[in-house]
Amino acid sequence: MKRTLLSIGLMVLVIFTLTACNSAGKYSKDGKKHFDNGKYEEAAESFLKAVDRNPNRTDYYIDYGMTLIALGRYDEAIVQFDQAYRDKDIKIIKQNNKKILRGKGIAYYHSKQYEKAIEQFDLALQISEWSDLNLDILYYKGNSLMATGFYDLAIAVYDEILSQDAKNVPALLERAYSYRIIGAYENALEDYDRAITLKPDNYDCYFGKYNLLLEYGMDTEAAEILAQASAIAEDGQEDLFNIAKLHYYQGSLDLALAELEESYEKGFVEAYFYIGEIYREKKDYLKAIYYYEIFLEERMLQSPSVYNQLGYCFIKLGDPSKAVTYLEKGIAMNHAGTKKALMKNEIIAYEELGEFEIASEKMQEYLMLFPDNLEAQRENSFIKTRIISTESNEGEER
Repeated sequence: MKRTLLSIGLMVLVIFTLTACNSAGKYSKDGKKHFDNGKYEEAAESFLKAVDRNPNRTDYYIDYGMTLIALGRYDEAIVQFDQAYRDKDIKIIKQNNKKILRGKGIAYYHSKQYEKAIEQFDLALQISEWSDLNLDILYYKGNSLMATGFYDLAIAVYDEILSQDAKNVPALLERAYSYRIIGAYENALEDYDRAITLKPDNYDCYFGKYNLLLEYGMDTEAAEILAQASAIAEDGQEDLFNIAKLHYYQGSLDLALAELEESYEKGFVEAYFYIGEIYREKKDYLKAIYYYEIFLEERMLQSPSVYNQLGYCFIKLGDPSKAVTYLEKGIAMNHAGTKKALMKNEIIAYEELGEFEIASEKMQEYLMLFPDNLEAQRENSFIKTRIISTESNEGEER
């Protein structure tokens, strides 16, 4: 009798386990379908149910973690990846670990914790399994290095990508931008031209070259590049958004404004950033602030460049205290590409507040990073005279 009850018990356990596994597999398939269709909330619910019903499947945790990243829930994603990690020298486990480390790196990357992201990417690259992931991991690592100001190291990473995939246009564009930042004009121009040759219908190639030429005062050549971009045949909603950006760069602000508003309605949240830029150029700073803040809210991200523009607008509106709040947020992110502009506007904001001692301290930090900036040197002299003048007035009052 006991043996019969034991057999029945084991049979029930097996049936229950098989049922749980089957339902977990169904939820996993549903999650992947939702994810592919951009329905990330539904995907997250399905993957969570898959994990609950079969907590032994590492791939369920990985899929759930990647979905949480898509939802901007980065800390939660890292928790899922940590739960799935196993420190064992077994091929299938090492393959999963590579995906886990990549996922953690991406979560840290999107949460602006670039040093931690680089650490995870390096650990992932040390695993020889799943070598097909290496180019993607290297690309994220390069972008993380750019964000922390290590452009030379980023260039070396993009060199490695391009040595394996010479036609990798995203890597070419990132390397071109890195060359541009360090002042290697010829190298940057060569990469942009190569990217245009490989992808003549990619607007980003033209926009990158346009900004490079504009930076070097080659306005005529920059306008010609935009003319070339305008010849790209329209193909879908993304191209309509890029055409709106093109018209913005060409100075057709009213036309661009109407097109960008339409692009936003089609789901291109980035359009609100450019709408903010247009109103800033029109000196309608209140509207510019409105659209910058909506962009930040809907993208659920922090953006040093947008914080800089917000700071600039509040300075123009005579609210330097609010400007400092945004500028300090941007500076704290330590993004090399925007740090110079952020620090400059922060100094201006403190001058507007009459806090010349603080402005002087900020100026010394600025000059340590950018010692050859003649405009900053002149401004430094001006701040010193204001400090002397303030001290003199206080002495007379006493």
